Formats: sequence, C-alpha cells, structure tokens
Amino acid sequence: MQKTAIGWLTWELTHSPAWVGTIALSDLIASLWVAPLSGVLTDRSNPYRLIWTTQLAVMANAILLWLLVVTHAITPWLLLGWAIADATLQGFNLPVRLLVTGSLATRGKMNQAIAISSIAVNLARSTGPALAGIIMLGAGADYAILANILTFPVMFLALLRIRRVIDRPRAETARTSFTSELSQGLSYVTRTPKIGLLFTVVVMFSLLARPFIELFPAIAGGVFHGGPGTLAMLMTSQGIGALFGAAWMLRSREPMALVRTTFAAAFGIGVALVCFSWIADVTYAYIAIGFAGLFHVITNIGMQSMTQTMSREGMLGRVLALYGLLFKIGPSAGAFLIGFGAHWIDLQILIGVSAAIFAGAIVMLWPALRRTYGY
Repeated sequence: MQKTAIGWLTWELTHSPAWVGTIALSDLIASLWVAPLSGVLTDRSNPYRLIWTTQLAVMANAILLWLLVVTHAITPWLLLGWAIADATLQGFNLPVRLLVTGSLATRGKMNQAIAISSIAVNLARSTGPALAGIIMLGAGADYAILANILTFPVMFLALLRIRRVIDRPRAETARTSFTSELSQGLSYVTRTPKIGLLFTVVVMFSLLARPFIELFPAIAGGVFHGGPGTLAMLMTSQGIGALFGAAWMLRSREPMALVRTTFAAAFGIGVALVCFSWIADVTYAYIAIGFAGLFHVITNIGMQSMTQTMSREGMLGRVLALYGLLFKIGPSAGAFLIGFGAHWIDLQILIGVSAAIFAGAIVMLWPALRRTYGY
C-alpha cells in the first residue's frame, strides 16, 4: 500500500516521470551500501532484537512521512530523502527477516517455509496496490500511508508469538571489526564451492532472466501496443504463475531433489521467455508469461532454500544479505541494459536472446552443478 501511495504522491507533487523513476531508484541506491553492512550486523545480533528494532524504525519513518503529507510540508526532495532512509531501514531488515524464516522452519521443511513466504509476498503485491488505489480514490495518499502504519501492530504481535524461537544470541560472538567480518563473508562465498557456484547462477538469473518483470510497461505499450489493461494482464499472468509455482513448492523434497528442481526450473524460465520472444498474439504471450512466472518463483524459492541450508551458521546473515543485494541490483541492471539495447533491436527479441544465453549457460554448467551438488 505504501509503495503505491508513494508513487502516486510523487506524481502529484511533480507530474514528472523522471522524478517517479528517481524515487523508485532510491531502493537500489540504499541497497548498494546497506546490504554488506546489514549482513554483518545480522550475524552479530540477536535476531529477535534486531528485527524488532528495524520494524520499529520502519514504522517511525512511515509516521514521519504521514505527518509530512498531512501538514503539507512534503516536497519532492524531502520525499527523496525519506525514500532513501526507508530503503536503508528496509535493507537492514531484509537479511534478518530471511534468517527468521529459516529459523522457523523445521529440518527438511526449508523450501516449504520459503514457499509459504513467497505466497504471502505475491498475495501482498496483488492486494496491497488494489487496496491503496481504493483508499486513495476515496480519501487520498495520506490515508493509504496511515493504513500501512496501522498494520504494524500485527507484525509486533507476530514477533511476540515467535519470540521463544528467535530470541537467542548469534552462534559466533563478534570479536573483529565490521570490515574484517565483511571481508570474511565475501571470502566465504567465493571460496565455498557450493555457495560460489550457486551465486554464479543467482547473478546470471538476476541479470539475464529475471528482468522481464521490470520490462512489463515497455512490453505492454511498445511490443503489443496496449495500455494499462495489457500491463495489468501481464502482471496478473505472472502473478498467477508465481502463485502456482509457490504452491507446488509446498511439497516436501529431499535436498538433492530440491537442487534438481531448482536448476531444471532455471532452464525452464529460459525456454519460456524464448518462446515468448516469438509470440505476436498477446493472448499467447499471457500464457508464456504465466509459465515464466511459475519457473521464476520455483527457481527463486529453490536458490533461497539452498542458500539457507548450505551456508555455515555464523555466515548466514552475510550470505543472505549478498543474496538479497543481487536480487535487487541484477534485475534493475538487466532491465536497463535490455531497455537501452531496445533502441536498436526489438525488445521482444532482446528478452529472448538474454533468456537463451541464460538457458545455454545452465546447460554448460550442468556437469559442474552435478559434480558440486552430487545429484
């Protein structure tokens, strides 16, 4: 709800697409410096205290925004500063939130826990903007922001409910500097074969396959010459596929079966997007995007489950922070490169070529994947 309200508030203040893009870019700007620090902080901290503190800070920042709006003190530059602050706080919250999800999962149930989380996220992304639109239509952006603030007590009640599971000191007490621990985290990722190879796939997936979602507006208007309705259908098709993929991942799987499923789905999204690149009829495009959404979520859940289960306890916060950073930077960078190239080459073809390169890379890596993960 809040993200939708901020986007509309930016437009009301500026009537400038450039400003809308700038506010959206604040999340990426903050992630570049926050993610490494947040990982070290997560490994140093009690998960319960850290997630409670970050949620309080996020709520306080939302209250500040609401006060700025209702007093008519908000300006585009103040909104940009607020957005960077919010992205910073959310960045410190991300790895500990992922860590808590893993802490709640019993042995052998990690992928199911992450699948449930994915279902919740996709439902929120569908219903939140719709609720915000209804509220803003009847009252205004300030009421949508207030509605978001009123949801925080539910979060705090949930944290109290799970306190006995997550209120514990970290396994390794911090005795070294932040810089040293950051270096140790990066070294761990690059020197641990299972994690290093997994993150190679994560980088390729984020850059080459995942950006199709960010390109939906250009696909709707530039490829199929549609309007908001076409855009909404593309988003809905992807969302339906994602929900089916997350629901399918609720099944319990042995570790090796999960690894095979993850990399097979990674190849599958490449195939789905290559097929999409050849489609001229928008109806069939919706179907291809639905399959892309399904394979995307299966791959994401699988890779996040592998990250959680294969990382050493004392390094998990830093590994999850890097994972989150790649998933923020990769799609944005990939979408920018593909969108820039679309000035000379058809956008649909570029999406297909990018996906084909990713699928080909998975095929080439298959022997190394089998050798490293033993399936």
